Amino acid sequence: MKRVGNRIPPAIVPAVRDHDVKGHRTGFEAYTVREGWENGKCRVWGGMHPTRLTRGGFTLVELLTVIAIIAVLATLLSSGLGGARTRSQEVVCRGNLRQVAVAAEIYHDDTGRRPRSYTRLTTRPGWLSNPRSLLCPADPAGKEKPPMKGTNGTNGTRLPFWGNRVNPTQEPMGGRIGVPEENSWEAEIRETTETVSFSYLHPLGWRREAWLRLIQAGNQSGVSACQLHGMRIPGEARRAYAQFEGQTLRVQRDGAVVNRKIFRTPGGGGVGTANGEVSTFLPTGDNALSVPSDNEDYPWEFYADGPPPPLR
Repeated sequence: MKRVGNRIPPAIVPAVRDHDVKGHRTGFEAYTVREGWENGKCRVWGGMHPTRLTRGGFTLVELLTVIAIIAVLATLLSSGLGGARTRSQEVVCRGNLRQVAVAAEIYHDDTGRRPRSYTRLTTRPGWLSNPRSLLCPADPAGKEKPPMKGTNGTNGTRLPFWGNRVNPTQEPMGGRIGVPEENSWEAEIRETTETVSFSYLHPLGWRREAWLRLIQAGNQSGVSACQLHGMRIPGEARRAYAQFEGQTLRVQRDGAVVNRKIFRTPGGGGVGTANGEVSTFLPTGDNALSVPSDNEDYPWEFYADGPPPPLR
């Protein structure tokens, strides 16, 4: 085709056409480029015209649906994590109780007598090397930060662990003092005084007659017990250990850790009164062993399935 300058024959001049150029959209406006031939010359010119763009997004219903699904999943996850944490605490507690039973047995083999307190077990590394084995991970005192000194009238000390608080209340109310098992009352106090923190109840400091009565059950008699995996009863009780009921872990003299469910029926005077009953459920069945609760006796239910018979 013969071409003279920028001019070509009119017969082959292409039609003028409009199109949007990609990549040139801004806001709600788009460039329209117009190209073609005018007077035999190629020209390109453009302009802007308002064009509403379609933007993707969530509707209110979709957003609420997603939020509801996330909330349900979070609830299921939190309940699962809570159950796993409870089971892990129980596993750790069982291991601690076994260590206490082994330490008490080694102490007895070395000295020929029972330890009168947990403190005695920690006086030699060969007995109980780690005092933290006396702490249950479910004890609220272990999770609490000590208050700042001087705030709310406190001196900066944390609440006592459950065993330090409750274990002395196992002694019968109004019972006779009797004769000291040691050479003197001073030695008796020194042997039975606790200076370590602990969460577990124990009968090691009981009077000699009560201890001998307990071990008549042989290796099935309890050495320590943890009641912190049960449920706490609101209100005050005459004896502090009566504020927990339900699951109780007991370690026996043979090192076995057994599970018992202990429930208390309050009498007319409140939780733990002498008019109520103590029911112990064994894992083998639904039949409970129920005995009258007696504030004038030791809490046998923690260390034996029912009160042991009197000394022969």
